[in-house]
Amino acid sequence: MNKSALITGGVRRLGRQIALYLASKGYDLALIYNSSSAAEVKRTKELLNAFDIRYKLYKCDLKNVSSIKKTITKIGSEFKKIDVLVNNSGVIKKVEFAKITEKLFNDTISVNLTAPLFVTQSAVKYLNKSQSPVIINMTSLGGMQNWTGYFPYSTSKTGLIKLTYLLAKKLAPKIRVNAISPGTIIIEGEEKGTPSKTDVNKIPLKKYGSPSDIISAVEFILECSYLTGHVIPVEGGRLLNN
Repeated sequence: MNKSALITGGVRRLGRQIALYLASKGYDLALIYNSSSAAEVKRTKELLNAFDIRYKLYKCDLKNVSSIKKTITKIGSEFKKIDVLVNNSGVIKKVEFAKITEKLFNDTISVNLTAPLFVTQSAVKYLNKSQSPVIINMTSLGGMQNWTGYFPYSTSKTGLIKLTYLLAKKLAPKIRVNAISPGTIIIEGEEKGTPSKTDVNKIPLKKYGSPSDIISAVEFILECSYLTGHVIPVEGGRLLNN
């Protein structure tokens, strides 16, 4: 039986890149999406069809905890076990402090922080059926720096970093939990949704990141069996400027 992975936000951007990497390693895939366009869904299916794996897409509004629980239960019944869970879904919007609305804040927290908690809670029973289960939370450099143009987003991602630590301690020794905090990652053809680019001259490595940089971090987390409770920044050294 192939290993299986569940990825939220797995139909576009980094979620799709991670899905393609895991497919190349022979993982069967359960991909959760919500707002992705029909064209994006079609493109993801076309790309995954090139691999000899089983995959299935599930539409789920991650702002709805009841829907999360129903979807994970369905995935569990169809895939039987989950070897890797990637909490990748996220929303980001630049907004002036004075213009933050209750809805924007609550929606951002719901998708970026509440959903990973309840996706994980619901998936634990299926992760425990794996011999070496792993959870990867996709946080953000915005959760480690003070991005004042992104109050809801940065707050949610800081919370996700803390959630990573708590889950790693709670779910050990069976389930390993780590996170990746990307800086500016440029995906060709999918620049929409990327936070405003920082001046490349302010990045010590003098370049932006690519999906392959994130995949390298995913690969390291999966292969290093003595790693849990850590957040790996993939950001070209921008934290050195703090």
